Amino acid sequence: MRRLSLATLLAAASLLLATRDARAGGASDEEVRQLLDAIHESEYRNEKWKDGLEKLELAKVLCEGNLCSKRVKAQLQVAVGTMLARLGNTREATAAFTAALRDDPSAELRKDTATAEVTRIFEQVKPGRAAAAVKGCRGSYQGQPPPKGWTNGEAYHCHQSAQRADQAGKYRACIEDARASLELEDTAFGHAMLARCLEADNNWTDAVEEWEEAARQAPKVRQIGLAQQAQYRSDLLRRRIPVVTLLPPKTLPDGFAVEIDGAPLPIDALGSEMPLNPGEHTILATATRGNLPLRFSRKVRLEGGNNLPIELELTPYSPEIKCLLEAQNAEAIARCLNRGESTSSVTVRVRSEFSGYHDSMNVDVLSPSVSTSVEHVTGGWGIGASMLVDMVTAASVDIVATASPRWREVRYVPALSGHKRFGDVDVGLSGAMSREPDYLSANVGARASFDFLQKTVTPTVAYDFSHDVNAKAETPWEVFAKHINRHALTLDLGLVLTRATFASLTSTMVFEDGDTSKPYRHIPLFDPSVSQLIRPGETIDSVNLFRLPERPLEQLPVSRQRFALAGQVAHRFSASTLRASQRLYIDTWGLKATTTDMRYLIDLTKDVRIWPHARFHAQSGANFYELAYSASANPDGSTSLPVYRTGDRELGPLLAGTLGGGVRYDFGARRSYGLAFNGDVVYTRFSRTLFALDRWGYFGALNFEAVLD
Repeated sequence: MRRLSLATLLAAASLLLATRDARAGGASDEEVRQLLDAIHESEYRNEKWKDGLEKLELAKVLCEGNLCSKRVKAQLQVAVGTMLARLGNTREATAAFTAALRDDPSAELRKDTATAEVTRIFEQVKPGRAAAAVKGCRGSYQGQPPPKGWTNGEAYHCHQSAQRADQAGKYRACIEDARASLELEDTAFGHAMLARCLEADNNWTDAVEEWEEAARQAPKVRQIGLAQQAQYRSDLLRRRIPVVTLLPPKTLPDGFAVEIDGAPLPIDALGSEMPLNPGEHTILATATRGNLPLRFSRKVRLEGGNNLPIELELTPYSPEIKCLLEAQNAEAIARCLNRGESTSSVTVRVRSEFSGYHDSMNVDVLSPSVSTSVEHVTGGWGIGASMLVDMVTAASVDIVATASPRWREVRYVPALSGHKRFGDVDVGLSGAMSREPDYLSANVGARASFDFLQKTVTPTVAYDFSHDVNAKAETPWEVFAKHINRHALTLDLGLVLTRATFASLTSTMVFEDGDTSKPYRHIPLFDPSVSQLIRPGETIDSVNLFRLPERPLEQLPVSRQRFALAGQVAHRFSASTLRASQRLYIDTWGLKATTTDMRYLIDLTKDVRIWPHARFHAQSGANFYELAYSASANPDGSTSLPVYRTGDRELGPLLAGTLGGGVRYDFGARRSYGLAFNGDVVYTRFSRTLFALDRWGYFGALNFEAVLD
């Protein structure tokens, strides 16, 4: 980095001044440009505004007379105005920019110094603005002589124009005309007029400066009343100016930087009170921890008298990683990776899906669904609602084996949810129902998430309770109804490992109390000598030939405790994402299971993504599960039945594999609309079941999503 010492600058200035008569017509332009570059690289980048301004003032000596071209003189004045603006001296910065544009109307700010505040001041004095100002007051001046107390008639004319704009509530026009008046003649009345309009326009910090300047100048022209009024307004306004105190983290992370409305803030200003104008302001803090970007962003609306402390709590900032593990399917992951950062504080999502399932056991399911959610980002709350309908048609081998007809039924599943954030804690509530002709389920749940270490560690605890009624179709519940209560506790730990890697560990415990036996499932029984001869996959005719005449209903244990432990990781590569999960399961019925799931999303373009999907599941059978249940006759002629018996092959040992994939296309402004299709083929192998040893299943889903900001 080039650095320019004060001694070097003075030496260069002396040398150039010594030869000024021999160097005319902009002969020192190159030297001044080099000086400007050196000051920019040193003082400006190190935020030493006062040192930079001092060197720039000395650099002006190099352009005295005709040693520099007007273009270079303008560049020098732009640099001076930029330093003054960064120091908060709006009035002098405006004068410097005005002088620059007078020398070179095409002068522009350096792109790497054009903060929001610097740009605002510069834009106010650009030629286009100046022309508008001339048209506003100076252009209408017709040469009237000034009244007593004024020396410039045009200045007085602009002052009157500013007064009229003030009375009409046109404060921006008032500000422009008042400044035009001050450029022509610097008066206490002019500063007071400008202060009135700045204050009305909510630019209180500049208004205080103008009131104080009016209070200093007024006594010199024996305007004691104006001086008193100006000082009173200055003191009053200074007391009412909103104050913000930015509280940094106890330990500053690497690259820690803060901006207010796009203007960098010196680190040493943190922790102290900073006056800001009323209105909306944006506070942004950024840093890094390792390869993980951290960010704090907040919009605040200030009013007179506010004194607002704000803790700069930086959190991992990666819109892609933020919701990867919250996604429940590949489409949801795709949404996480495709969405840009919202420019609105409220986001509305609407999603519809139409899915279908068919298998080799003649089970068909159609499931249309629709859901919507409203998320208020800055308010930290959100609500959601959904509705799903399952239309099921079945004529499976089990139904045929019992000579039952093909059946059809419809299930309705409405649900509501909501959450609210309180600092580092996010609390959510949910409720859902499921209604079908012979089964009713109601569920309520609550969860709480806690953010630690700037949201890199997020534990979550959730509790759900459901009450089910297991009944018979076309049978009054007073005649037949079994009640089932279910308590579920979930503990989850989310970890942001790197900028592109997220992992979680989830433990689930479910405590179930009630009889879940199917009231339609009849279990075949065999003599003990025959049951040993029954083989997996035995045909319906063979089973009917050897079974006993008794046909008891299924009977399951009336309590069940389930325990599961799952881990998952999601990693984002440059143009793809890998998500893998592993789940282990065991319950008090003796069933043990393992499930592995993987998805690999590939970005074909910024709008199109495809993914393959693979899943493997293996489980043992429940400890009471039998291929063929035995029954023996008692001396009194009755039959001794097994205490527990089931025909549910999902409770037996099995292996299942899934292969599939999908594609998603995002379109519209900010890719706010998405259309996706995914499909899976599922093969299940049953090792100890009657009638059938395997099953092929086919699943497909088409969904559409819209995100409205």
